[in-house]
Amino acid sequence: MTAVTTDWDVAVVGAGIAGLTAARACAERGLRVVAHDALAPGGQLINLGTLADWPGPATTGPDLMSALLTDVMERGVEIAYGEVTGLRTDPLTVDAAEGPASARAVVVATGRGPGRLDVPDAEGWEGRGLSHCATCDGPLHAGREVVVVGDDEWTAHEALELAGIAKRVTVVSASPTWPAALDRRLTDAVDVRRGTVASLAGEGTLAAVHLADSDVLEASGIFVYTHAEPRTALLDGLPAGAPVWSAGDVTGADRHLLTAAADGLRAGHAVVAHLEES
Repeated sequence: MTAVTTDWDVAVVGAGIAGLTAARACAERGLRVVAHDALAPGGQLINLGTLADWPGPATTGPDLMSALLTDVMERGVEIAYGEVTGLRTDPLTVDAAEGPASARAVVVATGRGPGRLDVPDAEGWEGRGLSHCATCDGPLHAGREVVVVGDDEWTAHEALELAGIAKRVTVVSASPTWPAALDRRLTDAVDVRRGTVASLAGEGTLAAVHLADSDVLEASGIFVYTHAEPRTALLDGLPAGAPVWSAGDVTGADRHLLTAAADGLRAGHAVVAHLEES
């Protein structure tokens, strides 16, 4: 390996499952790795309960993240707290909260933003019944009826989480091809409705969800996972050939933990190959 004069061999932006898996793959080859996260390591994992589809013994999101974080830190990965505001090239530089730092390669694993609902005044319902995290806000709706909007594996996971808390969960999916495998995962406490949400109603807080087919669902909460766009701002405008890789949800891949972990491993191996050849 050629001598380096940079601050880091690899800077990873985003310390969720994809980012930390990439960091681990690089660190185990002896590279100097820093992993940045705007708040705290974990990403979506820290908000998940039991991971029904994770291989091996049953575990929770926080437990899995704790094990992964311990592993990467024991391999020498440094965790940096604070938002990364930009990437610059020539030389490759990460503009982070504690100041700029150079790196030989960067992995961007910034995930997705929160889900978005295309209804009038959707933002005005935030904190009044509209949420994006079953573990965080589900207890507020214990024994009550809630609606979950989405059409993927992540939606099913959140619906299952809420089924253990709420009186009734209704999934509203616009997809005509909602996988039968997801139906089989859901319990008797979860209904699946094909359609879209037209509007929300309630005095002060949410009381009802109006569907486009004119049906009305009583609900004290609506959990939204549609239109969760990848956070690609750091990748936009980078020159072709820059030693920057993306991993996990930021790539637009399916929202699945195994997919994110595999993609982080792919990115980590690509970085190692690039640096060992340079």
